[in-house]
Amino acid sequence: MFSAIRAILALDKVDFSKHAGVIAYFQKEYVKTGKFDKEYSKYISSAFQIRNNCDYADFFLVSRNDAVEQYEKAEKFVDAVNKYLQ
Repeated sequence: MFSAIRAILALDKVDFSKHAGVIAYFQKEYVKTGKFDKEYSKYISSAFQIRNNCDYADFFLVSRNDAVEQYEKAEKFVDAVNKYLQ
């Protein structure tokens, strides 16, 4: 999902060195303006939180169900980005 967002930001000739900057820009310029539904903001926020927990929280394990749910949301998110880019 993060890479898909960066593809959109490339159209604006914008990039950030941190995930949080990319996500904040996407939410401000694409979700709040209605170009993308609010559900996608929730998808990316959830994925970002899980990523941070996996990277930085001791003993954090993602369940199989959570992984499947994130995968399904990612597919939907990337499909929406592909439609937007076309």
